[in-house]
Amino acid sequence: MNAGQTPLWRVLCSGEILIGWSIMASFALALHPETIKAQGVIAGQIVDTNSRQPLSGGTVLVQGTERGSVTGADGQFIIQGVPVGVRVVEARALGYRATTQSVDVTEGGRVAVNFSLTVRPLALSGIRVEVLRPDLAPRAGLTDRQVREANPKDAGQLLREIDGVDAVRRGPLGLDPVVRGLRETEVGTYLDGTRLFPAGPARMDSPLTHLDPSAVQNIEVVKGPYALTWGAGNMSAIRLESAPLPQRGDETLNGNFSSGYDSNLQASEMAGSLSGRTGGVSLQSHGAWREGSDYESGDGTKIPADFLSWESRGKIGFDVGDNSLFSISSGYQWQEDLDYPGRLLNADNFKTLTVSTDFRTQRSEELLREFDLGVYRNEVDHRMGNWEKPTAMPMAMRMPPFALDINVDSHIEVLGGRAAAELANGPWSLRVGGDFYSANRDATRIIQNADSGMQVGPTDLMWPNATITDVGVYTRVNRTLETGTRLAGTVRLDQVSANAGKATDFFRTNVSNDLDSNETNLSGAFTAGFDLGAAWDLSLGIGSVVRTADASERYSDRIPASKAQMTAEFMGNPALNPERSTQGDLWLEGVYPRAAFQLNLFARRISDYITLQPTNPPLSTRLPMSPPTVYQYINGDASFFGGEASLVYGLTDLVTADLGASYLRAEDNELNEPVLGISPLTGRLGLRYEDASGRYFVEGSSTAVASQDRVSTTRNENATDSYVTIGLLTGLATVQGWNVRVGIENLLDEQYWNHLNARNPFGGARIPEPGRVFYVDVSYGF
Repeated sequence: MNAGQTPLWRVLCSGEILIGWSIMASFALALHPETIKAQGVIAGQIVDTNSRQPLSGGTVLVQGTERGSVTGADGQFIIQGVPVGVRVVEARALGYRATTQSVDVTEGGRVAVNFSLTVRPLALSGIRVEVLRPDLAPRAGLTDRQVREANPKDAGQLLREIDGVDAVRRGPLGLDPVVRGLRETEVGTYLDGTRLFPAGPARMDSPLTHLDPSAVQNIEVVKGPYALTWGAGNMSAIRLESAPLPQRGDETLNGNFSSGYDSNLQASEMAGSLSGRTGGVSLQSHGAWREGSDYESGDGTKIPADFLSWESRGKIGFDVGDNSLFSISSGYQWQEDLDYPGRLLNADNFKTLTVSTDFRTQRSEELLREFDLGVYRNEVDHRMGNWEKPTAMPMAMRMPPFALDINVDSHIEVLGGRAAAELANGPWSLRVGGDFYSANRDATRIIQNADSGMQVGPTDLMWPNATITDVGVYTRVNRTLETGTRLAGTVRLDQVSANAGKATDFFRTNVSNDLDSNETNLSGAFTAGFDLGAAWDLSLGIGSVVRTADASERYSDRIPASKAQMTAEFMGNPALNPERSTQGDLWLEGVYPRAAFQLNLFARRISDYITLQPTNPPLSTRLPMSPPTVYQYINGDASFFGGEASLVYGLTDLVTADLGASYLRAEDNELNEPVLGISPLTGRLGLRYEDASGRYFVEGSSTAVASQDRVSTTRNENATDSYVTIGLLTGLATVQGWNVRVGIENLLDEQYWNHLNARNPFGGARIPEPGRVFYVDVSYGF
């Protein structure tokens, strides 16, 4: 290779080249004049008989032909090129009884046929959340029943069950999701269409914290840069949906109440929901209360884990004509006295308020299929303190030697909205829209002599009244070919502005006096899906997305960094370039009446990767108790590759096996060492027996995690050992609507540490997971 010549692989992975491909692909799809040669079309939807929720990933086949389709996120399907005549159409979905219907297909005609499937014993009702493919086509929902069986204390705990997804534990709640090595604001988080951000600089509260898991109706995960229509900067994305409003025609009152207790954690919980409609008005309400205490790890070590949480949520919808709905949603949550053994401080309280409005109209046969308009506002007040921490006690050998009273008051306010229209004509669909958010953060830290009340040093600006605003527009074109091939191209353009209303003299002198910045970021993705016969499907995707630096990365002034497992102080950098993640994916899926197989492989390169290094020249620390080295956020380069595989197989009509594995490897090329916080090789096995009536089940599960010695030494990351955990669960349902579940987590009382867990900042030990936990849950639904 000649000197100065750019390697071909770097050209092909270039985000700018990829954007050009995505733009050209989108317009090529829109202009392609291919003629549909189909003799007839069959289209419709598959739903669950009981919940009436759409079923994604189901297969629809025309018997006696090779024509078929797979249902998308909305449960809908379309089959082109069906020979004319009376045809038998069969619908199947894993865990449901197959059913058939006869239809009469005419030349050039379109036949509508809908299927309602009932659950069969093969259903794996334990926690299992499928992710969206790169083309965002299929979706598997996490039902209320699955949430209750999983016995989660936190939505982040649910995500740990997904191959390729993990979570950081810093305390009893607020497990922070990590998707294929992407973390924090690299992972876009959404609740019912609203963008969520943490309130605390130390991420005691991940965006998933402020939603009780009992309120979760469904979770969607995108493991790459393909959720461009959801919002800005989604290197990966998580979308949670709470219980929906009752559908039209359902005038019955529905409700569910549950209660449970966990030993070891000494955790109690209660939750309840009611929904109904009258005339053109629909209502849905939910309330939850949870309380927990310290737990013991496998070797009997006591881990601080107190918490108290309660919340209430409600939705009201108004029918507007035959096809439109206007809804208002609101939620309020209060959490207090939360222990965080993996942080320098504990949480005095969180106060969270969310309000959103949405107008949506849907039409099945017109050119304009859907229009959606929404506005939302989120607000979180967060107060932290050092009660029960070593700094709250006098120590003669420490500077300062007297007891300290440390208080941090943090506030975040997010205003956002979205508008989108979807047009469809035969095999074509076009979605155009835009969204925005403006997130304002302000946090101060005051340190006082606990005895005299005298303030020690000036008031620290943790987040200096920082505001980041993003306004984005996008276009997504979908095309389904006669052969069943699905093509899609998406282009997104974002305008970002960032500013801080104030900064310390130290920051202005040693970092920058210019706190304002503006960016124009272009993202794009191209995906293709291929039907490989009736049972197999292949998806390919390549995308490039830009994420702007967050408030901590821009403006922190010698405060702890949640990305590093050490107590050093860190400085922001307003001059940071945004990260660009360019990723390619290959997904292979096979679905049979008794089995479902999935293989996902990916490779990712992040240019301008935001990483950490010691300041040069060295900056002085703010607190005398801190380690001497101050770090700063810088731009670098990182590469990732790995994948996941899973198999669900019905050994008999009553026994189902579930196997899975995930692997990830990542390198911080700037520091020439592994990326911080990479989950080790993980495998899992589950066996479930369910009687033919579906009244009771017994389930066993095992997770095996390899040791991880590829660690980031410059950020004080330590290796972790391998471990195996086993869990048991049984449940009984009665005809009167009562359900009882009894289970054991960590049956063998294993002493183990999740590799991503935070470390105790005072002793340096990683926070262990709970030892053996017995739990019982009782629920009643009508």
